[in-house]
Formats: sequence, structure tokens, C-alpha cells
Amino acid sequence: MSAKSFAVLGSLTVLLFCLPDTHAQSFGAAKEKVLLQRKLPALTHLSGKTIKVKVTAHKEDASLAPDLSAQLETELLKNDPRLTTTENNPSSIIVCQITDYSHPQPIVTTQQALSIGKKGTKTEAATRITGTLSVAFQAKTAAGQTLISDNITSKYDQTFSGGNTTVSGIKNTVTGGWKKLTGGGSSEDVNPPTDAELRSRLIGDVVRQIASHVVNTNETIDVFLARDKGPLEAGDKDAMAGLWQRALETFETAPQLPKREDDAYRLYDIGVAYEALAYKAEDPKSAMKFLDEAAINYGKAIDAKPAEKYFLEPQKRIETAISHYKRLEGEGRTAEKAEAPAVGKSDDAKALTNEKVLAMVKAGVDDETVAQTIRNAKLARFDLSASGLHALSTGGVSDQVLKAMKARASHKTVAAK
Repeated sequence: MSAKSFAVLGSLTVLLFCLPDTHAQSFGAAKEKVLLQRKLPALTHLSGKTIKVKVTAHKEDASLAPDLSAQLETELLKNDPRLTTTENNPSSIIVCQITDYSHPQPIVTTQQALSIGKKGTKTEAATRITGTLSVAFQAKTAAGQTLISDNITSKYDQTFSGGNTTVSGIKNTVTGGWKKLTGGGSSEDVNPPTDAELRSRLIGDVVRQIASHVVNTNETIDVFLARDKGPLEAGDKDAMAGLWQRALETFETAPQLPKREDDAYRLYDIGVAYEALAYKAEDPKSAMKFLDEAAINYGKAIDAKPAEKYFLEPQKRIETAISHYKRLEGEGRTAEKAEAPAVGKSDDAKALTNEKVLAMVKAGVDDETVAQTIRNAKLARFDLSASGLHALSTGGVSDQVLKAMKARASHKTVAAK
């Protein structure tokens, strides 16, 4: 399988939050929110097309098991429509064990309120809500072979402030972004979640993490850009218009601010621009390059201002994406090595054939990966006669793969003329 097996699809939608600008170089009372849409390649491929999800838990957490099981099944089927669930003789089994679930009582403290355009200080109550859900999971074949295993943890930590004049930027560790919180609202971003809502958020995040290991996933990421008059404002406008390369150039060429803690926000915005370019890249190699640059600049921002908690989550998010593409890159090198010419072998032995395509399909390799392998194979010898096509179709080869085989055969004929 070539490293071009997956194309990174990116679409960017930008929402502007317009509030009075009381902070320079910060995530203060004004931010721009960018929604990044990305697809992550799976870390492994499930065997076959039928699955079974099994979730167990300690007695005190037993009520979570049915919900996690149902949501995980839904997420897997949504991201890989070829899959179906079955209780009898599944091709792959996903076994999950809930190892920890905690939701401590809210912590209420008193803090100074942010007052805009007024003298004096005010105090208000702040309520901190925390929760943790940890799950150990394994994906196995019907024969018991472990395809992948990992320990997944989701943490929720938000502080909610009271008062109709307060404005706070609060970290959302479940979605990976931040929400603009203002007093007096009634949305779930303003009000503390109930126990049921917190539980639902934690389960949803764990489900998405597990699914990303075994199927190609599509997720939306909320990211805020730091805002200030001057270069950051100009770069933010380019980013809002989807002109990420221009935004990156504006951020990178902007004068470095004298104070490191102020310049940290420029470095952070550079990281956002690189991350956005990664999700728009057309091949994994380019995506990896941009992700590496994003990680470097997020790291610099953290070093310059360790106290800015909003810098931490993007670094973790990038590390997750990089781990996926590194695994994909490793698979590509293995496939290229397997397809490399061997001394003493005939061209027929080296060529991609109907039998090899059927073997990939029966092994559970997804259609896009098989099609990409066909397009990038150095040599292909397909039998596309009526009997050959019948054998492929009855063997489970999809129309998408058949079209790729026909296109490759047609390309070979043209090239030979």
C-alpha cells in the first residue's frame, strides 16, 4: 500500500465572535473560532465486514456499559458503512472494559469578575465541574488474534462563572476546543452540565477515540485564534476567508513582540495555520510535514507562556494526528517493500493481479485503500474478461475497486502505444 492511500480532506468554516476587545495578544473578550474538518486514517483494519461490540464494567459502573456499547456500534457503522453488527460468528470483535468513572462533586469558589468599561472590582461564584472516564479496549479477529489494543481516557474540566456581565474563555477538554461563555445564557456552553450530560460527553469522547483506532474517522475540531490589532488581526481575516497560506505568511513575518509571553499568541496562531494546512493537504506526506510544524509552534507557545492553559490541548490534538499518519507511513513503506522487484522473479510474480486484489478485500482492507494500491502499483496484470469480472464480483470486490482496476488497465494500454 502506497503512502498516498489516504487523502486528507479539509473544509474550513469560520465563525466570528464580536465582543469588546479588552485584551491584546490573548484569548480574552474577543476571539475568532475556526471549525476544522479532518479525516484521520485508522490505526488498523478490522477483519471482514461483520463486528460485535462487547463492553463490561465494574458493578458500580455497570449502567455505563449499554450506552457505551450502543454509541460505539453507531459510530463504527457511521464511519464505515460496509460494516454490520452480528451476535453470531462476527469477523471482528471489539472488547471494552470500563476501568474508571469518576465525577466528583462540583467545586465552588469565589473569584474576581471581569468588568468591561467600569471601575472597581466585583466578585462572583465560580463552579468547577470535572469528570473522568477510562476504558481499556481490544480489537480482535474471530480467531482471537489481537489487531490493536489501547487504554483510552476522557477528561472533562470546565469552570462556569455567574453574573450577567462576566465573560470567560473556558477550555473544553472533550471537544478539543474552547467555547465563549457569557453570563445570562441558557445553552449548555454557559450552564454547568448535569450528571447525565457530563456522562454523555465523556462516553461520546471515548467512543470517538476508540473508533479512530479501527475505522477511518471524520471529526470536527473547534479552534480559537488569538486576536490583536495589527498583524494578528490581518492574519485572522485571511484565515476566516480560508486563505491559510497567506495567513501563515502574515503570522510568520509579523515582528516578534518584545515580551515572550505576548509573542506566544503569535506562535500559537502560526501553529493553527499549519494545522489547517495539514487538513487541506492532498497526501499524508504533506500532512505530516504541516503537522510537525504545527507541533513545533504550539510547543514554542507553551514554552513562552506555560500559564496559558489554552495552549495545551492543541499540542495533544496534534500528537494524536501525527500518530495516525506515522502508522500510515509505516504501512506504506511495508507495502512498497513487499512490491519491490525481486531478483529471479518474473514480471507476472511481481504484478498486482485479480488474486491479490481478492486477498486484500477478504483481509478487510477498505475499498479506498485497495483502489489507491491499484492506482499506484508499479505493475498490474488484471483479468477483466467476463469470467474474471464475475469472479471478482462474487468474491466481494466493490464497484469502486472494479472501476479502479478498469481505469488502471486502460491506462496501461494507452501507455503501451
